[in-house]
Amino acid sequence: MSDNNDFLEDDGAGYLISISDMMSGLLFIFIITLVAFILNFQDAIQKQKDVTEQQKSISRNLQEAINKQKEVTETQKSIVRKLTNTDQVRSELLLNIKEELATQNIIVEIDIQHGVLRLTEQAVLFETAKDTLDEISKSNLQTISTIMSTILPCYAVKPPKGDLCKGLEHYKGMLDSVFVEGHTDNVPIKSWKYKNNWVLSAQRAISAYSSLVPNSILEELQNTSFQPIFSVSGYGEGRPVEGHKYAMPTADPTNRRIDVRFIMTPPSLTAAQESLIKEGIE
Repeated sequence: MSDNNDFLEDDGAGYLISISDMMSGLLFIFIITLVAFILNFQDAIQKQKDVTEQQKSISRNLQEAINKQKEVTETQKSIVRKLTNTDQVRSELLLNIKEELATQNIIVEIDIQHGVLRLTEQAVLFETAKDTLDEISKSNLQTISTIMSTILPCYAVKPPKGDLCKGLEHYKGMLDSVFVEGHTDNVPIKSWKYKNNWVLSAQRAISAYSSLVPNSILEELQNTSFQPIFSVSGYGEGRPVEGHKYAMPTADPTNRRIDVRFIMTPPSLTAAQESLIKEGIE
């Protein structure tokens, strides 16, 4: 009888041990699952933080780009304002020279848009296929030289001392170049002296320059790069005043002319402005 009771007691103990083991296993699985959930949850939180930081970084970078673009735009606007002011100064310069020449009965034309003082045939006249000047043209060029000598030095990098440029100090260094330009009509030319109209136009520019610049203060004027302001160029028949009047070659005195072209010094930029412009372009 006692053997049977022992057997039943053993069965009960084994059953309880099995339940206990199962509960321990379930608890262990639950703990593992909970730990995994906590780790995944923490990882998700960290990833969300990383995403948020990335978004903040992108937002900061975007705002910086917007601010830089605004700075570039403002710099460009500033340059445009300076260029506009430069164009205005050149226009006033041309008008001043024209008015002074009119007092000496020398009639010229001006092209405000391109900065050109046009010495028409009333001021300087060339005969067909020639680069020589008559005495009246030479005298007019001397007068033009005298008037320019009282105006242009104030626009050079080293204005003369004294009262000539008093009150005009803000014009210092604003003039970069003055081109004495030769032009021809559309009559073809080829001779031992002139191979073509381009050569003839260059020789006309040199002739005018020779009466206008040497032995005057104009010869000494320099730009901000300390280069001579005056030089010559020739364009042949390629730049007529209003197109050649006739399709066929015509000895047109209007186009046998000298133009004096004024190039102003471009506005200077600081290193920071240049960097901004470069970044804006890129």
